[in-house]
Amino acid sequence: MTMTKRAVLKAATLALALPGVAAFGTRGAHAQAAARPKVSLNIGYIDTSINGVGVIATANKLDLWNKAGIDAKLIPFTNGPTQIQAMAAGSLDVGYIGGGAMWMPASGQAEVITPNQRTYGDYVLARPDANIKTVTDLRGRKVGVPDSGSGEMILSLALGKAGMSFSDIQRIPLDPPNVVSAFVSGQIDAAAIFEPIVSQIRGRVPGTVVIANNKDFPGNEFVGAWVASNQAAAGKGEAITRFLEVWQQVNDYRIKNTKEIVQWASAASGAPAAQLQSQADALQWWSSAQILADNKSGVTRKRIAALQELFVKLGRIKTPASPDSFINTAYYDKAMEARK
Repeated sequence: MTMTKRAVLKAATLALALPGVAAFGTRGAHAQAAARPKVSLNIGYIDTSINGVGVIATANKLDLWNKAGIDAKLIPFTNGPTQIQAMAAGSLDVGYIGGGAMWMPASGQAEVITPNQRTYGDYVLARPDANIKTVTDLRGRKVGVPDSGSGEMILSLALGKAGMSFSDIQRIPLDPPNVVSAFVSGQIDAAAIFEPIVSQIRGRVPGTVVIANNKDFPGNEFVGAWVASNQAAAGKGEAITRFLEVWQQVNDYRIKNTKEIVQWASAASGAPAAQLQSQADALQWWSSAQILADNKSGVTRKRIAALQELFVKLGRIKTPASPDSFINTAYYDKAMEARK
């Protein structure tokens, strides 16, 4: 009997030493999962976004919810604002929002728990036959743009840099899918829009002219993030921390295995792999260790708070909020420590 126990202990020790068993930095997390009681969490995500369904599909494939002791209810959404609304109603604890919805945490409607990505997928595009080569050529022209999104943000930045405003153009409010049809048919001269709509337009209208892109505005990073509801932040701190343990593992995995997670996300959501890949090609993911360093140095707060002046200009918030009032990096730091 004693020999059997020793053999088991020896085998367990050897197993922990094997690289495959300790994959994704979860050696400590596995032990904790066995010791910690399960927690429940309602998790939202955008089902057409590589930053949303990509995270969920990867966590599912790697069985990370179970390993972290999370009873996860996974709820698909079409955008960020509807997740914030679900949080206000008490039906959602955690969710992913893109840069266009980041004004909502800044206005006190949710709490940022980690930045997810910096995107370069927002564009101002012009039809090749519209004789529009620069932003100033947009004066008096029809520009299709969805309200309250990152398309509106990139258009505002482009016009402002050229000394112009929305009053100098014919602004045509359109839902994202309708931007494509209006652009292709020539009902609008230009569009301010984001991926994967950008790739759809450029694929259907050869010679589409790029007028502006995020890279033209390095001081205004369009950052997407995972956020927690105010109720969850007040009462589900342990569950949020465990969610971030999962997210950190997914984050580092997707950086090294992007094509694989694109396929997983496509299979999980039905979204075309090419569209998901175009999103991945137009963004920057930071390693989990880099985010931890940025949290400690203040870069995370600076990065997320930088867009507040633009949100004020667009009328989404009245005044900039203190970053500490809506950005909480403590959960993230604790999750990184738990995974050691």
